[in-house]
Amino acid sequence: MTKQEVQQFRNDFQKAVEQLEEQYGMNIRLGTIRFDVNGLSSKMTAEKGEKIIRATKNDFKVGDIVTVNHKKVNSNQEFEVIKINNKNIKVKAINVGAGQVGGLFTVTPSLLIKK
Repeated sequence: MTKQEVQQFRNDFQKAVEQLEEQYGMNIRLGTIRFDVNGLSSKMTAEKGEKIIRATKNDFKVGDIVTVNHKKVNSNQEFEVIKINNKNIKVKAINVGAGQVGGLFTVTPSLLIKK
């Protein structure tokens, strides 16, 4: 298989599972595809729940207030977008307590939630 065939397969796969997602109320994701001339393999994950729409860098602009959806970050912590890079977004903590120093983080857009 070629890289183009694999990309087309991923697109066709996503279109094919949309009906299953709706029918069973699940989110179905195809993981990283490994391929060679004979075929391909991948891991598929299906989870119950609402469809999760991943944010992209185009959904944000400098100055937006966001939170970070990550297990190591306090869900009440707010951040300000200070720079939008090619793949990631630089954010700065804004509601830090007295005497504490706010941190700068580089985060993938899919982990950010707009306030």
